[in-house]
Amino acid sequence: MPIKNFIFVVYSHADMKKTFSARIATRFRAIARKIGTSFRQERTRELFTFLGFVLLSLVFWFMQGLNEEVESSFKIPVELQDLPEKTTLINDLPTHMEVRIRDKGPVMLGYAIEGLAPLRINFLEYDKGNSSFKLGPSQLETVLRRSLRPTTAILSVIPDTLKVQYTHNAGKQVKLVVRGTASTSPQCVLSGPMTADIDSVRVYGDYALLKQIKEVYTTEFEAKRLSDTLRTTVQIARLPNLRIVPEQVTVTIPVEEMTSKLLDIPIVPQGVPAGWSLITFPSSVQLSCMMPFSKFAAVDEESFLLGVDYADLSRRPAPGKLGIRVIKSPDFVRNIVLSQDSVDYILEQKRPAFVLLNDTVEASIPDTI
Repeated sequence: MPIKNFIFVVYSHADMKKTFSARIATRFRAIARKIGTSFRQERTRELFTFLGFVLLSLVFWFMQGLNEEVESSFKIPVELQDLPEKTTLINDLPTHMEVRIRDKGPVMLGYAIEGLAPLRINFLEYDKGNSSFKLGPSQLETVLRRSLRPTTAILSVIPDTLKVQYTHNAGKQVKLVVRGTASTSPQCVLSGPMTADIDSVRVYGDYALLKQIKEVYTTEFEAKRLSDTLRTTVQIARLPNLRIVPEQVTVTIPVEEMTSKLLDIPIVPQGVPAGWSLITFPSSVQLSCMMPFSKFAAVDEESFLLGVDYADLSRRPAPGKLGIRVIKSPDFVRNIVLSQDSVDYILEQKRPAFVLLNDTVEASIPDTI
């Protein structure tokens, strides 16, 4: 057989084997897809059948429930209407009331979908010219009835009483005092008093009560380890049967970083009797202190007064030494430290330069201690 024919035969057999294998694989995949499709369709039918029965049960249950009475609770807003312009409320009304009602299923379903109308109280309807009026359970039920079906039963209302306190007075302007404490981190200091964004508030109420009010205070608060100026909202302490406007203020607590300064301060003897002189060694000492950065330029040698007291001679801390006292320093300065706490001294008694004795002039020599 020629070589060319042999090669053709070999290639033909190889191609036949590949084609046969590919056909088997394709057939197998087709069978597998048919089996999977049949399985999925059967499971899908079962699932939809099950969901159909569940839905049908829910429909029967829902239709049966609609014929029964149902109880439920609703929160409804409270609105005060027609309040005169120059009338101020003393007390705060609740923003919502909780109402529990009972009715047939369809009616309750409508309430659940649409909600209940707000409880609207007409101020002019209940104002009798006094400083307050009250709505009891029966009056609240009457107001609620306006937005409910006739078949609906009101089981409870919380709260069951509403009291409205008010005044037609113009009010009184009263001083506001900030009450609070603050502390800073070690490298900072309070650079001034705590202040509110307003210095007075307006207080409304009966004239007899207003006469007794001289000051109004913020609620007490505490701020710790501040490292920067703090601005915070603080409530104003409430007073019985009075209304304060505004009810809260912004309080500023000024805080500054500290910086140090080194000064050479002279020592000034104190309480030295006439005819005596007190000299210290050295005559000045170095003083280091901390102060707010904004006060750095305002502090110099004249800001301090250091001294030794003549009266301390009888209670010396050490033989021949006097303790140094800081007599004067700025209020905003902190951590005052002296290079030494005591000095040596010389106490001298002064005498006249010349004394006339027996018509002769003699020089006097001062005594030194």
